[in-house]
Amino acid sequence: MWPCSDGAFRRTVPFGLYCYTVTVVWYALHGHRPSDASDRRERARWYTAKTYPSVSDMVAKLRRVIIAARFLPTSPGRPTNQEIRAVQQEWAAASLDTAA
Repeated sequence: MWPCSDGAFRRTVPFGLYCYTVTVVWYALHGHRPSDASDRRERARWYTAKTYPSVSDMVAKLRRVIIAARFLPTSPGRPTNQEIRAVQQEWAAASLDTAA
């Protein structure tokens, strides 16, 4: 039995665990840099023995990456002729495979 009778607790805890998991997985796959813990020690001198980033460090880095991505210009480059030919050849090969 859950310690709280209302449904908010039952919805909030799994969602929080999901957010925690997504943040840690993103950090492990894309955000980790070996110097993260030492950079954090530089900014916060009271972390004298910090060797690994905390979850709050991971969340802060994810937040900075999301904010930076919102303000970066994103215009896809034009494909080269070689890339266009490669895609057309793959389409042709795929249509021959499905016809056979």
